[in-house]
Amino acid sequence: MAVSLATSFTALAKETFSLANIQAERRELEMASATDKVDVIQDIDQRIADSHNDQVRRASLYIVKANILQHHGLKAIEDNIAKALLLIDEQTQPELYLYAMVVKSYGMYIYQNQAEQAAIVLEKVQQHPALKNDLYVQVQGLSSLLEVYYKLKDFNKIAKPLFQLARTLTSKEIAPEYQGFFKELDAELAYHSGLIGDTNQAIAGYRKIITDSKPKGQIENIAVANCNIANMYFLPLAEKIQYAKASLAAARNLSCSDAMEKLVLLDEVQQGNLSNIARLSQFHSNQQMPSLNQRSAYYAGLAYLQLNDLAGAQSMANRMTDTENWERYDLLQKIYEKQGNYRDAFTASQRYHQLRAQKDADARALMLSSYQTRLEMAQEDTIAAEQAKQAEQLQAAEQKAEARLQLMLTVIAAGVGITVVLTLYLYRSRQLQRKLQQLSDTDPLTGLLNRRAFLRQAEHLKQLAERQQFPLSVALIDLDFFKQINDQYGHQAGDTVLCAFAKAANSTLRQTDLCGRFGGEEFILLTTQQDTAAFAASLQRLQQCFSELCLQDKQLGYAVSFSAGITTVFEQNAGINQQIEDAIRQADEHLYRAKANGRQQVCTEDLCLQLVSA
Repeated sequence: MAVSLATSFTALAKETFSLANIQAERRELEMASATDKVDVIQDIDQRIADSHNDQVRRASLYIVKANILQHHGLKAIEDNIAKALLLIDEQTQPELYLYAMVVKSYGMYIYQNQAEQAAIVLEKVQQHPALKNDLYVQVQGLSSLLEVYYKLKDFNKIAKPLFQLARTLTSKEIAPEYQGFFKELDAELAYHSGLIGDTNQAIAGYRKIITDSKPKGQIENIAVANCNIANMYFLPLAEKIQYAKASLAAARNLSCSDAMEKLVLLDEVQQGNLSNIARLSQFHSNQQMPSLNQRSAYYAGLAYLQLNDLAGAQSMANRMTDTENWERYDLLQKIYEKQGNYRDAFTASQRYHQLRAQKDADARALMLSSYQTRLEMAQEDTIAAEQAKQAEQLQAAEQKAEARLQLMLTVIAAGVGITVVLTLYLYRSRQLQRKLQQLSDTDPLTGLLNRRAFLRQAEHLKQLAERQQFPLSVALIDLDFFKQINDQYGHQAGDTVLCAFAKAANSTLRQTDLCGRFGGEEFILLTTQQDTAAFAASLQRLQQCFSELCLQDKQLGYAVSFSAGITTVFEQNAGINQQIEDAIRQADEHLYRAKANGRQQVCTEDLCLQLVSA
């Protein structure tokens, strides 16, 4: 293959390459590298040796090499970019300089945790006038800028470059040689869908990339796409494992392969296969992505917990140094619980739930920002189309020497058209905002309030209780052995159990009670019951109804229980008046006591009662 690649550029080897020559050579090498990277890298090295008289071409080849090897570690990027920058000048070769900065920025935000610095570099690239001369660098730069904004959680900036990318790659004016060349749009849209929780759309996007890559033998694209699916936050663990296996089946030498291997090892341990457990403590040296290093340790830690190896699990937790990583606190709370250290388990649990709630809030913020930006850009397109139409009408009018009155009527008519269009968009915007508000307040699976909406309404109810002097109590509920249900019967059975609980809550609770899904298998109730004993009795009725629904369901056919912790939020006669968040933390402490006592119990500060199933 190396010989065939070089053939079309042999005649130019002794001449100075033009920008068009460089772009054509880059396209050829990039396309070939998707099927046989090893041979392409060897071919690039040979071309570099042959082009010693042409510094510009050599610089271009170094940048192409760095870009092709971007998933193989920071050193490959930095070494080749450094060599390229010694050969080019920003003023005389601006297009190559911009290309080098885009590739360099990838190493900054992926391997060095320098997302803010990378954003500065990429924003300067977008503002450079020479960018218009190189569509390839435009697309790569927009894609990288999107990834940086995701990492920085700068949601107000994400949607615009995403839709600019869509405009660029779907334009009718795109050069024929670039038709079908870029995969960035499919990848970015899939990644975006995964972040806002639309897993079905995300998976469909990645599968399209996989389908397009298979006939071409592009195994790295296939591996990375499956890896991206497996890393989606909203995807259940059982499904993550399947995509991790598919990623490893395609390729095992990528920066995400180690995390995929640990995920598969976790599955093997859960299935009782211990033949490969020695690999749990082995980490590949070429994996330098901090986020994936953390995830590898998390999966290995879960596997050690499955083996009851607390020392091994703790060693994995020690590798997870990111204090904003919810996986770290999930692992810590499980370790502490197995150690019987319920105080530290409670502290870790609180942090875990805070970080999970923040990720959910981030997803909603990104979704709202995306809809708003799409609406704004649609309005811009409409105005631009109307303005273009006006210009065409004016030119035609001048050419035909129409009367001034006719020209004025034409302009007025176009102005009315713009007003109508803008009014329509504003009306649709208000409708969309109302619908998004409803969607953002509701848990999509159970139909109950989500965490954010529950806390907001709970604050309103507490203020009302204080004014009208009626009592208020809160319960935090956790479904017993829910993880085992998911692992043994699958994610669909787990969803059925969650929906059964929601149905039981709607059937047994009073209209004045608030009920929401707090996260995962946790639910939360706020009631105006006179005292905690009466509240416990209502939970007993909820348990009975819940168990009956699970028994009657054809997919389940067995009873499921829950544990709960309850506490008083406001009680005038008892002199109790605490913040909602403080009451929830107290209820969580009682919940841990209920689970530690054997589950299927409800605990208050003074007592624990057994909940009897149907």
